[in-house]
Amino acid sequence: MKKFSPKTFVMGASALLVFVLVSSASYAQQSCGREPTLKERFRAGYDANVQWPRHYIPPARRSVCATYAAMVNNGWRRQNLLGDYHFDKETNELTNAGKLKVNWILSQAPVQHRNVFVQRGSEELQTTSRIASVNDYAGNMSPSVGRIDVNDTHIVAEGHSAASVDSVFVGYEANRLPPVLPASTGGGGEEQ
Repeated sequence: MKKFSPKTFVMGASALLVFVLVSSASYAQQSCGREPTLKERFRAGYDANVQWPRHYIPPARRSVCATYAAMVNNGWRRQNLLGDYHFDKETNELTNAGKLKVNWILSQAPVQHRNVFVQRGSEELQTTSRIASVNDYAGNMSPSVGRIDVNDTHIVAEGHSAASVDSVFVGYEANRLPPVLPASTGGGGEEQ
């Protein structure tokens, strides 16, 4: 085992100092003509180490907020979507359900989310006539509405026609058992 001598320490320290001075020479050339002192270089290194994770926090927060904003926008696109059941099959005009949905979008949705999305039809002409139908109806609603933003989307409206939903609820009500207690068996005391 080698002994550690002060001479070895001085040589190692001087080699480290030479390395620091040589590596900082390029930094000194990049500064505005003034070479930073040794104390300034050590202070800059110390500050970089102390503040190390802080410069990663704002981009991480922005990415989380951007992801959340994308989810909110996708939710509003789904909420403001007019599907096949909102249009007449032959004329591509809005049905009563479609008119109610457009009324809700233009009057109840927050102002920044008052965009109407129309599910794409099987043909481009069908999609175009659906968008024109929404624009015509919205234009006749009120002069204050003005031109609205109607976009087609690839999202498919998940749902059922009002008639099928109504038949489910009517069938449920018709077949529901009356809320009564079971009949008494007549035994008074202990159960067997």
